[in-house]
Amino acid sequence: MKTRAKNAILGRLRAATAAGFPRPSAPTIPRKPGGGVADFERFAAVLTTLGPTFELARTPEEARQALAAYLAANDVKTAVRWDHPDLEAVSAADVLAEAKVAVIAPEELPERVCPGLAAVDLGVTAVAYALCATGSLVLAAAPGRERGTPLVPRLHVALVAKSRLLLDLPTMLERVGQDPMPSALNCVSGVSSTGDIEFVYVRGVHGPLAVHVIGLDWL
Repeated sequence: MKTRAKNAILGRLRAATAAGFPRPSAPTIPRKPGGGVADFERFAAVLTTLGPTFELARTPEEARQALAAYLAANDVKTAVRWDHPDLEAVSAADVLAEAKVAVIAPEELPERVCPGLAAVDLGVTAVAYALCATGSLVLAAAPGRERGTPLVPRLHVALVAKSRLLLDLPTMLERVGQDPMPSALNCVSGVSSTGDIEFVYVRGVHGPLAVHVIGLDWL
């Protein structure tokens, strides 16, 4: 392109953009609140259609028994767990110790953390929220709550307190927006599965093979 023509084109562009672009106003659409009640019956009905399993514990002792039974049934030898008040409420560390499960701290893993976590049997976490409309677990990373714990080991157990149940994603976003954002916020619906290669259904490629949720009805 000749210099004169180039300058002419650029000059027209500069003149056209000098006043700025008009900012179209988008109409505000009020959100309709989700209907129904956030309870374990509704949450579990959706959750279990996506692959995870669920059981309700009405007392701390029932929760400990449920966790111990899961460890035994799945031959769990190694685990990583979050440092979280909801785990402390059921003495999860004691249950793991009594089952002779070796709990590995993240700093004890090899330098490449994800391959190290992939060799671990189980990740035990709480949740930030659980969404009844989609059966989703909302997992917020923080010190002592590594984001890989629920995502990389072959099994994941999530302890879900009743007080953390919310109706739906918009409700959760409103709640999250009131506080500083965590370093990672994952919204997990169902077990890891994919069928994008030759339409062959495969589980456990992008996350755990199985997810088990223990509802803490008193908490």
